[in-house]
Amino acid sequence: MWNSELVKRLEAWYSSPQGAFALEQQHHLLQRLTSQWPRRNHTIVNPGCGSGVFLEMLWYHGFEVTGVDTESDSLELAQERLGHRADFYLGQLDALPFDDDEFDYAALFSVLEHVRNPEETLHEAIRVSRRGVIVGFFNSWSLYRFSRGIKGSKQVLNPFRVARMAVKLVPGCRIFSRSILLGPPSTWKDVRGWRGLNGFFSPLPLGAYVGMCIDTQPHIPLTPLLLRAKERTLAVCSGFQPETAARIQNRV
Repeated sequence: MWNSELVKRLEAWYSSPQGAFALEQQHHLLQRLTSQWPRRNHTIVNPGCGSGVFLEMLWYHGFEVTGVDTESDSLELAQERLGHRADFYLGQLDALPFDDDEFDYAALFSVLEHVRNPEETLHEAIRVSRRGVIVGFFNSWSLYRFSRGIKGSKQVLNPFRVARMAVKLVPGCRIFSRSILLGPPSTWKDVRGWRGLNGFFSPLPLGAYVGMCIDTQPHIPLTPLLLRAKERTLAVCSGFQPETAARIQNRV
């Protein structure tokens, strides 16, 4: 269950050598997932922000950040970490205190596997974001599942289950997914070879941690209006370089 006790255990684990290595790889994954999104002057909300570890990463990546958590103890930890760089709200993750489309994006990192109803939590994140959602979770289809890593997980999540939830909630969404930490936890260390294996962004859903970018904006197909714009461009070209314009027209 997501609560302040779990947040403190996660914070302690991230301070360990193994946890710090895993957190560094998660940071790289988060940067990869957000690279396709505009960030300057764009807002993102982080339900289940906990101590603010991922919220701070999002701030460094250029977003205007807002954190939400279910308990004031967790928000105090996040406020100590970020100060005035973020806004904070106390609220339930499956009933966020925001209007529809209030933010550009939402981020759920290491949250869905610790709530009673992950689909409802994901639904709320989608509801309050107009452009898309980033989800990160520990993967049940990995060597990590058979280890004694972070305890307290209530949900068994894998990329296909989360993808099914996303498609059910937003049928036209586009999903980009990568996994990291392919080796067992004993290999999560800054050693050549192991670092390359565990830092690799694998398209296969086999890593201990999965990052998923859910783009909820509809795909814009080529419309007659765009086609007419292309024709006008060719017409302008033909006024200056007829032979070049003709070759372009043949390629189109």
